[in-house]
Amino acid sequence: MFALPVRREGSMSEEISSFQQALAERLHDGPLQELVALQLATANLVRSGAEGSAKTAHVVEVGNRAQAAIDTLQQIIRDLMGDASQPLPLVSRLSELCEQFKAGSGIDCNLQVVPAHVDFEPGVAEIVFRALRELLTNVRKHSRATVVNLTTRLRHDAEVAITVADNGIGLHSASQRKHPFQGGGFGLWSIEHRLGELGGTLEIANDSGLRATVVVPRRFLLRG
Repeated sequence: MFALPVRREGSMSEEISSFQQALAERLHDGPLQELVALQLATANLVRSGAEGSAKTAHVVEVGNRAQAAIDTLQQIIRDLMGDASQPLPLVSRLSELCEQFKAGSGIDCNLQVVPAHVDFEPGVAEIVFRALRELLTNVRKHSRATVVNLTTRLRHDAEVAITVADNGIGLHSASQRKHPFQGGGFGLWSIEHRLGELGGTLEIANDSGLRATVVVPRRFLLRG
């Protein structure tokens, strides 16, 4: 008599879990990486010095579409992998960022962030995180600082202000605030562009050290 194979209890869920993991890895290593490469290529095109407002608008649109596709794929990966892949709260990610920054640069990084001030919707939290990471990269490369502080506050104009301030020499390119086509830096321009889509801004003061403030409308906080 033919005997059906005996399936151990729990083996089906293990197979499903393995399938999800494998699919998530394929999405990550395949189309996601291709889209990241497309985004980098777009950034290089912006830096190339091409002229014409129409071409500028087209390049920006391509970059935005690439980022939208990346965000969608990242969400699919999180859904497939379950709770283990859910992003940490922004305050935890900023704590890790500060530690990594200190270890890599030797510059003290003091995090004075109120968790409720950065409890944003996931998409907004990602934009804020990337903006602060780019600002810290500028501090590391150009500031000659010995300490940098990350602080938050709620402003009376219904906005959240997250500030990166150091005791260095300031950032010359930050004062110019040029478009990449005009010789400005792509990193700061990208920050301003993405914050602008949220109705936010990037405020920079360069008098004594760098003081850059990421401003986000308070409506994006999960608890108002």
